Amino acid sequence: MLRIEALRYRNENNQDIIILVEGLYQRDNMIWSIGDIQYKTSRQRQYRYFSNVIENDYEYLKLAFEQRKEYKQRKYIEFIGEEKAKEAIMAAWKSIKPNFENENFKSYKKEE
Repeated sequence: MLRIEALRYRNENNQDIIILVEGLYQRDNMIWSIGDIQYKTSRQRQYRYFSNVIENDYEYLKLAFEQRKEYKQRKYIEFIGEEKAKEAIMAAWKSIKPNFENENFKSYKKEE
């Protein structure tokens, strides 16, 4: 599993948000999802994990273990919005995507 700090921004409520994206290899495919969200107001010093809020929610605790991941993903998207979730996943994918235009890659290919 791979966890990437994919996107930082400040929302309309003046909260600093960091979206962490997870990539999980299943067979030959990479499955991307929101891993967690860190947030704080401008007056706070430390970030809080949104997963801690969800995991203490009574609705979450009532769910079967298999349903909890889907519930978390739904809550993450409610908190940040679908557009920001997509933007974070694309940013994470681009951060590990190989850059074939990179000079180091071109010089490596010439040596072969």
